[in-house]
Amino acid sequence: VDFYRYFIGRDDQSVNEKVMIRRLDQQMRVNRIMAESFLKREVTNVYLKKYMFNYLSIITTVSSILAIKSGTEEHLHMKKQLWTDLKGMDKSLYRRLRFTVLGIGVNLPGSVGRKLAVVVYKIVQKIYGFN
Repeated sequence: VDFYRYFIGRDDQSVNEKVMIRRLDQQMRVNRIMAESFLKREVTNVYLKKYMFNYLSIITTVSSILAIKSGTEEHLHMKKQLWTDLKGMDKSLYRRLRFTVLGIGVNLPGSVGRKLAVVVYKIVQKIYGFN
């Protein structure tokens, strides 16, 4: 008996890109909470700590690329503020996030850098099949 059916591809899904862009302020808030939580927890398990960092890196990349894809000044400012806040929280964590391949990719300078980031995002989107 099916108790729950998950329909992929609905326009109003919370993971739909357009919905996520409309709710970017919430995405950024969650991103900051995750970073704060990562910094506060004393995780002794090396594998768990690496997993947590990688997940934080992915979420920060998603937040940044959605802001770039939106293209509005408000969202670009939110992206810049996120990275500024990360730097203010902990410079070591900021450097670890900022100077990964993902961090560099979403922080390429200027409009050409943002366009390149979106092109790479679309290629990765096709390869991995996420929306």
